[in-house]
Parts: sequence; C-alpha cells; structure tokens
Amino acid sequence: MTARTRSRDLQAGITLMEVMVAVAVLGILVKLALPTLAGGAHKVNGDSEVAAFMGEIRLRQAQFQLEHGRYLSTGSDETHKFPATRAMQPQALGALPATWTQLRLQPPGEGLRCSYVAIAGAAESTPGATATGAFGFVKPKGAWYYVLAHCDLDGDSSLDSYYFTSSTDAAIKKLNPGR
Repeated sequence: MTARTRSRDLQAGITLMEVMVAVAVLGILVKLALPTLAGGAHKVNGDSEVAAFMGEIRLRQAQFQLEHGRYLSTGSDETHKFPATRAMQPQALGALPATWTQLRLQPPGEGLRCSYVAIAGAAESTPGATATGAFGFVKPKGAWYYVLAHCDLDGDSSLDSYYFTSSTDAAIKKLNPGR
C-alpha cells in the first residue's frame, strides 16, 4: 500500500471532530425546537379538554332549560370558576359545586386542567366583561348563557388561555390558546 492510498483511506472516514460538531449542532436545534413542540402539546391538551367539557356543559344546559325553563349559572360572576386553580396536568376535583350537581355535570375521570364557569341570564340581564370585551358576546333578546374556560397550560401565569362558547354560537372562541 502506497502513501497515497493510505492518505485516501484516512480521508474516507468521519473524524471525531466532525462527529462532535454535528452532535453540538443537533443539540442546539433540539433546544430551539423544544419550546415550540411543547407549546403545541399544551394547545392540543387545552383544546381537547375544553372542547369535550364545553360540549358536556352545553348538553346539560339544554337539558336544564327544557326541565326548568331557564339556564343555570354555575358561579355568581366570571371570577367564580371551578376548580379555583388551573394546572398543566389534570387535577383531582374533590367535591363538586352544588350548581355542577344541579346541572348533572360529569367532569372527566382524570380531572380538569382548566377552570370553568357558566353564566346565564334573562333577556334584560348584562353579560360579564370578559364575554363582552374579549369575545364580543352581544346580549341576545331572550334567555342566554355562556361558558368561559380559564387555563394555564404552560405553567406560566403571566399569560393564560381563555375559551368561550355560548347558547347563541356553539363555536369555541379562543384567546391565547395553549398558554
């Protein structure tokens, strides 16, 4: 084997330095991508819980309205949500509020990440500030309700997620989803 052949054979492989540089670059890319991927997971967790539970509340409000001729508020105003705290992971709920029992609400077995409140009103009553300000809810001519969910899906309470649906629009509106 000549010196020239040996030189070509040595150049055909990858050096340890090249492997170390590739690993370092890959580590930097993963570090940059992780927050984006985690944010997507938070959004999916929030969206799926909120969609399912708001659907449950809508169903129970419709049943309550048929049986009692009115909708039921689960809190006295938008600040009286249950559970009182929000978490990144589902939390055990303990005893449910009396209004949840009246509506026959059944939260999922693993618990809830977000806090919820349903506000109901008659034709002449005024909706809360979050409903009208953040979500543009306009008081309908007849009886109404809306559901507000408040979530802290990323564990940073500086900016939270809010979700909204109402008796007049089944769509779920979102503010800062996944936060």
